[in-house]
Amino acid sequence: MGEVVVAGAVIVRAFRLFVARRTRPQSAAGFWELPGAEVRPGEDDRMALDRVFTTEFSISVHCVDQILGERLLQSWQTESGDYSPAVLRLWRCQLPSQSTLDLDRGDPLPNHAEYDESRWADVDDPDAVGPWRDADRLSAGEIADHYHADLVWQQAD
Repeated sequence: MGEVVVAGAVIVRAFRLFVARRTRPQSAAGFWELPGAEVRPGEDDRMALDRVFTTEFSISVHCVDQILGERLLQSWQTESGDYSPAVLRLWRCQLPSQSTLDLDRGDPLPNHAEYDESRWADVDDPDAVGPWRDADRLSAGEIADHYHADLVWQQAD
């Protein structure tokens, strides 16, 4: 078995970060994270993120580029139920520009397969939701710094 890779989506609109609360696997249930998926054989990171957003949020996602560095996840519960170290890769993503989203409602809402709730957290106050998965919470602070330093990203979202 090769290295387990998990792709996470970083989506910011109006200085708000899209986050979702996991329902499974049990080890992650109830924790907030940057929505994402384990990359399956034959997929790349972009395909995995498109799969999770299409099936879980009924919306497509466009991956722009990978940001920050890879994160080591010490104990990731794989889709097969085993525990394994994994690598988290974060991708700056965009939702379709024509989509009308109610950020206060948490749109796009999950279909309750992997997530039971979604929100747009203030990029400068990610702890307004919680508890977080550790790697995602650490990344959220770095995302805020990266976002504030990138005027092109701010204008694109």
